[in-house]
Amino acid sequence: MRTLIHLNVFVVILTVFLFAGCGGGDEGSSSVSKSSKKASTHSSPPDRPFDLVDLGASTGLTGRLRSGTLEQKYIVDVKSTGVGLLDFDGDGLLDVVLTAGSTVDRARRGEPGYGTRLFRNLGDLRFEDVTERAGIPPTGWASAPVAGDYDGDGRTDLLITQFGRNILLHNEGGRFKDVTATAGFTGDDWSTSAVFHDLDGDGDLDLYVCNYLDFPLDDPPRQGKPGFQNCLWKGMEVMCGPKGLPPSQDRCFENLGEGRFKEVTHDWGLDVGAAFGLGVVAGDFDGDGSPELYVANDGMPNFLFDRNAQGRFEDVAYFLGVSCSEGGAPQAGMGVDAADLNGDGIQDLVCTNFSGEENNLYLSQGGQAVYVESSSFAGTALAARDLLGWGVGLRDFDLDGRIDLFVADGHVYPQAARPGTGTDYPQWNLYFAGEGDGRFRRLTGDDLSALGVKKVSRGAAFGDLDNDGDVDIVVANLNDVVSLIENRLDRAALRRHFVGLRLVGAGSLRDAVGARVTVATATQRQSLEVRRQASFQASNDPRLVFGLGESTAVTACTVHWPDGREEEFAVKVDAYNVLRYGEGVK
Repeated sequence: MRTLIHLNVFVVILTVFLFAGCGGGDEGSSSVSKSSKKASTHSSPPDRPFDLVDLGASTGLTGRLRSGTLEQKYIVDVKSTGVGLLDFDGDGLLDVVLTAGSTVDRARRGEPGYGTRLFRNLGDLRFEDVTERAGIPPTGWASAPVAGDYDGDGRTDLLITQFGRNILLHNEGGRFKDVTATAGFTGDDWSTSAVFHDLDGDGDLDLYVCNYLDFPLDDPPRQGKPGFQNCLWKGMEVMCGPKGLPPSQDRCFENLGEGRFKEVTHDWGLDVGAAFGLGVVAGDFDGDGSPELYVANDGMPNFLFDRNAQGRFEDVAYFLGVSCSEGGAPQAGMGVDAADLNGDGIQDLVCTNFSGEENNLYLSQGGQAVYVESSSFAGTALAARDLLGWGVGLRDFDLDGRIDLFVADGHVYPQAARPGTGTDYPQWNLYFAGEGDGRFRRLTGDDLSALGVKKVSRGAAFGDLDNDGDVDIVVANLNDVVSLIENRLDRAALRRHFVGLRLVGAGSLRDAVGARVTVATATQRQSLEVRRQASFQASNDPRLVFGLGESTAVTACTVHWPDGREEEFAVKVDAYNVLRYGEGVK
C-alpha cells in the first residue's frame, strides 16, 4: 500500500488521534448478450418505476434454511445460512447455492446437517433443485458457499465452510466432485466467511478463511455454567457467547496448483492473533497494484492486512482508521464490502454491526488510503442503530451512476421480540440510495416493497439473476425461506442506461478476480473491481454493472488486469460485453 508510505506525519498523527478515543455472451472479445425483462405475478405499484420485490418461494427456491432450534439456545445456532451465486453449468445464468446448519444434538450424533442445496436457474427467475444431480454431498453445519475457479479451467468450483472440516468441490463440467482429501486444507475450525483472491501475485487464487471460536460441542456453554454467569441481554437470559469462549485464528492457504493448497498463515504474516472472524473482502483498495484484506471481527478490532514489499502482510487497520468505531471502541463486525463512494479513486469500506451500534462506513480522505468513520456524515448511522446487520452490498441498484447500500438485518436473540427491548427479532432490511460524495438517503417499505417485510436475515448475495441489466438480491433468512428480491427498474421511464462486463482473464486467473475497470462517459468516470466474495457468508456475481444514468455512450473503458497489464475496450451500452485478456483495442 504505497499511499501509506507517502503520507505526511501530520495526516498520520491526525488519524491516530481521531480513532484513539465487463458477463452474458460467451463468444468474441466484446460479444454482447441482450437484456431481457419478463412478466411476474408479484406486482409493483403502477407509479413506481423502481422497486425491489421479494418473490419468495414462488421462484422455486424452496425449503427453510434451518439452523439450531427455534429457541436458539447456543451461539452456533445463529450464524449459519449463507448464499452464493455462480454459473455452475456455464449456460450464462446465475445459479443459487444455499447453506444451512444443524443442531447440537444432530452434530453430537455425527449426523449430517440440514444440507447445502444447489438450484439451477431455468430463466425468468425460476429455479429447480439439482443438489443431488450436481453431486453436492451431504454437509454438516455449513456456513458459506465460496465460489471461484481455483484451477483456471473455466468452470466455477465451490468451497463450503463449516463448523468442522471445510469441503472443497471441483466442478467437473456441471457436476461437482469432493476433492477435500487431496486439497491440503488444515484445521477443524468453525469457519464462517472466506475469500478466493490472488494474494501473492503469482497468477492463481489463494484462499483466506475467517474462523470464529472454539465451541465445545460436548459441553455447550449455558447460563450458570462456570465462566458463564452473565449470559444476559437487557436483563434477560440469552445464549452465551462469544465472550467467554476462545476466539479462533483465521487461516490462509496458498494455491500451489494442480488442486493443492498449503497453509501459509504464519509465513505470510497473517497470524496476528485469534479473533472472532465473520466477514472478509479482498481487493486493491488503494490502487497500488497489491491486494489488501479487510476482516470483520465480532467484538474485537477489525483487521486490514496490507501486503508489503517482502510479500508479507501487516495489520494496518488501526493506523488507517478502520479497526473500531468513531470513538475507538471495537464493535460486533459481521459483513463487509468495498467500493469508491466519494469518487477519489480509493475504495471505501463498510462493516455491519450489532444492534445499538452504527454500521461503520469508512470514507477515504484526500485521495489517500486513510479513513474516517463517516456513517453519521453519510446519513446511515441512525437507521442502523436499532437493527443488527449481516449481509451488505454496495451496488448501483437504480443505475443512476451512484453506489447504493443494502443491508440484511436480523437479531440473534429471539428474546428481542419481547416488549421493551427497543428492537425486534425479525427486522427490516435497509436500503440507502447513493447521493454522491459518500452521502445516502434512506428508502423504506413505502418506497421499495421488499423493505416492508421483517425477516431474521443473515447472508446476502448480489447479482443479475435475470440478465436484464440490473442487480438483484438473494437473502438467506434463518429458519425461513430465502428471499429472492427482484430489481424492477423501468429504465425507459427513468432514462437509465448501463454497461455490463464479464471479464475473462489469462492462465489460472480466468475469473479475472482483482481486475479493475474504469468506465468513462461524457459526464462521469467510475471504477469497479472484479470480486466474488464480500457481504457475509456470500458469493456474488463476478460481472460488473455500471450505471450510466442518462448517458447513452461510453467514451472509454479501461481494464487494469491483475498482472499490471492495461487495455482499452470498445463496449456497447445497455448490454453485457465479454472482455478477454489480450484482446483490447489498444
